Amino acid sequence: MDMLYLQVFSEPENGWVLVPLETLITVFMVKYCFGTKIKMIMVVKQDSTPVFQIKVLGMNYEVLQKESLPHTAKLCVLPVILVERSTCVAGLCAVLRQLIKTIVAEEPSHWSRTLLGFREGCLVACAESSVWTRFCEVDMIATTKHLIVGSMSKTEVIIPEDIARFEVHMAQPIRMHNVQKKAQELMKKCGKTTYDVGDLGIVEHCFAEGPTMTLADVILFPCLHIVIESIRSVYLQQNIPLIMKWYHNMCEQDGIEESLSIFNTIPSKLVDDMYVIYNVPDVPKQSIYKSDPRRYKPRNRIFTRQEDVDASLLVVDMLGLSVDVLEPPFGNEVEFDWRSLPYDAQPEGGHLPASRRERKSQQLENLTKAVLKVAQPGHTIVDFCSGSGHLGIVLAHLLPRCHVVFLENKEESLTRARERVKKLGLSNVSFCQCNLDYFVGHFDIGTSLHACGVATDLVIQCCIKERAVFVCCPCCYGSVQNNHIITYPRSKFFRDSPMTLREYLVLGHSADQTHDENNVKTDQGKKCMGIIDKDRCLHASEAGYFVSLAKLIPESCTPKNNLLVGIPNEWQDASFYD
Repeated sequence: MDMLYLQVFSEPENGWVLVPLETLITVFMVKYCFGTKIKMIMVVKQDSTPVFQIKVLGMNYEVLQKESLPHTAKLCVLPVILVERSTCVAGLCAVLRQLIKTIVAEEPSHWSRTLLGFREGCLVACAESSVWTRFCEVDMIATTKHLIVGSMSKTEVIIPEDIARFEVHMAQPIRMHNVQKKAQELMKKCGKTTYDVGDLGIVEHCFAEGPTMTLADVILFPCLHIVIESIRSVYLQQNIPLIMKWYHNMCEQDGIEESLSIFNTIPSKLVDDMYVIYNVPDVPKQSIYKSDPRRYKPRNRIFTRQEDVDASLLVVDMLGLSVDVLEPPFGNEVEFDWRSLPYDAQPEGGHLPASRRERKSQQLENLTKAVLKVAQPGHTIVDFCSGSGHLGIVLAHLLPRCHVVFLENKEESLTRARERVKKLGLSNVSFCQCNLDYFVGHFDIGTSLHACGVATDLVIQCCIKERAVFVCCPCCYGSVQNNHIITYPRSKFFRDSPMTLREYLVLGHSADQTHDENNVKTDQGKKCMGIIDKDRCLHASEAGYFVSLAKLIPESCTPKNNLLVGIPNEWQDASFYD
């Protein structure tokens, strides 16, 4: 059985324990879905997050001091699940999904499998790319915590914006792969042989994702329970009627009321609501499944208008910015021979299609050389967005005295990497299935090959925080967007300039137009690509890094061929620059 580790703030006393909200939600789901089938390991670890008291009497758990936490489990923010002691699964959505899969692996007919939704895709996308996952895993968690610790006016209650978003969401048409089929079935029950578009409305939005309960409901319910109990008032019904309908529907589901027994009494923040004014903020009238309404959208998803690009490039010209490219790239002189590696450590050993093997090998060689130049025995190297492990496996084989962490949020990709590592007999590796923001382990070198859009900036930010070297080859420049962790532009130089966010994002979209050497937009795309990466270099330089921007050799190995290497100033050694 996989091991579930949860953070608690105290050892249980009389069956009650102090916990953060993420632990509360996890324990709620364990009690609702699994009872005592899942053993919880409660790690006593203090923090500054809001504290909740829950009842764990009768549940299956043991207490562990943080000093005794296994090494791999220490790499990520709790809660985590440890799989085979070498793989850490972190992030609330990923952990709860893994719990269900763990039980289903032993009991294939266990009912909790239905919570994973159609094709088991519920909340599978990461919070950086999915607005819905971010709402469930980040936004509602933050809203609930803020409500608990914040003060409230005695004369006015402003319903939190995320509550208003969920209310509007519940009023929108449901997202469902077979909604028309369901409508047909319901129409037949009503004695009709045909249906029209208006009849689709009969398929009710009973739960967060449609007519059936999913994992999203199980995550959102504890948060909404706390919110509703905190603003306990008869006036909530008229202000958020759809949420209240959903809430009462959830309470009627088998097992929910019993699972609520883990909650201690939640005090109301209202003394007397008779004279309180309730305000619901205006939010976009759309489903939360839709793209973030704050996100810039070009008029065409593929090509940006030329006048927009010209305007953005004019601002760059006014700044007098030059994009200097290092020749040859950092580490190019390091010796490297693919023939010295086992077959299974090479791209073809990873079952890469023949059409991509040579180019993939060239990409990997560039990044590997840069890492080899700075790596020292005892270093920990993190291969961010590691996929099926092409880069990490090469590094782990060539640097047996270093420890390599494979970090990837896609379960299938990480499974393939684990299989390859096992086949090669590599023992100097660990695996983390999570988003970058859940990784908290110490490391010395961070690397990423074609981490898409925001992910590259998350890698660089993580490296700067740890004062680690970064070796990155970015990708998907058009995907850079402000989110709950990263904002753009990255550097103070650009932020203090006249360039607007929209002008900056236009450059990002244009930077993706580099796929065809015969295309008239390609040179312009390369220029824009250099500008975005120059911003990244300036950001790292402002943080006390020596940074180089170069091109992979040969440049034809990929259209996204910029190589960014950053070394903390305190690391500087003359041998790096000979």
